[in-house]
Amino acid sequence: IKPAKKIKKVAVIGGGIGGMESALVLAKRGHKVTLFEKSGELGGVFIAAAAPSFKEKDKALIAWYKRELTKYPIEVNLNAEVTDIASLGADEVIIATGSTPNRIPVPGIDKGIQAIDFLLGKADVGENVTIIGGGLTGCEIAYELYLQGKKPTIVEMMDDLVVTPGICLANTSFLRDFFSANKVPVHLETKLAEVHDDGVTVVNKDGKSFKIDADSVILSTGYRPAPLAAKAKNVHVIGDAAKVGNLRSVIWGAWDVCMKI
Repeated sequence: IKPAKKIKKVAVIGGGIGGMESALVLAKRGHKVTLFEKSGELGGVFIAAAAPSFKEKDKALIAWYKRELTKYPIEVNLNAEVTDIASLGADEVIIATGSTPNRIPVPGIDKGIQAIDFLLGKADVGENVTIIGGGLTGCEIAYELYLQGKKPTIVEMMDDLVVTPGICLANTSFLRDFFSANKVPVHLETKLAEVHDDGVTVVNKDGKSFKIDADSVILSTGYRPAPLAAKAKNVHVIGDAAKVGNLRSVIWGAWDVCMKI
């Protein structure tokens, strides 16, 4: 960490991992930092990501960031939604407002449960659960459901599970092997056509339509960036607000931007 050549007033909008990392790096460099988080808790979408029972280290990471923030003169404002960055009077602004879930335009989509709502405990599920989306989040939800004694089924459009680059191979290999060994149904190259009260209709790569019975349907169909403002000379968009990534890309990206301010 190198001290800043010129001390600036910096506003960080968003208290997720990217926002907290930014605030820490900036404060360590000597800048005057104010952090704004629209909810009542720091952690952002990572609170949901750390929710499964096997994510002890992720929960510990959020706790570590919260502790570290108290060690520096960082003004933290919770329940503080920013709508106009010009009103902040900051020399530099970090936009760390994360992402928003993708919404698939298919009939009955409102009958499904958003992955983040399930992870945050806002929605209960039945015995047989179909997860739409076999990315890392969808697979981790399926794994957690299996550990709870439920019967998950995964539906994924791509030809493999967790195809996103940059994710630890040990994690993805374990998940694939676990589902295979425990005979968890996985439908690859299959897309969602409709959500019903008692399951889903899907279409496979051959164009064949079939129904999967389910008590509950969880939608884990990815995220899209939700930046509060566009990148400008003194406005820096980081983390998922710039490009949806993972824990490593968010932290490294925040570091790179804040070391140049």
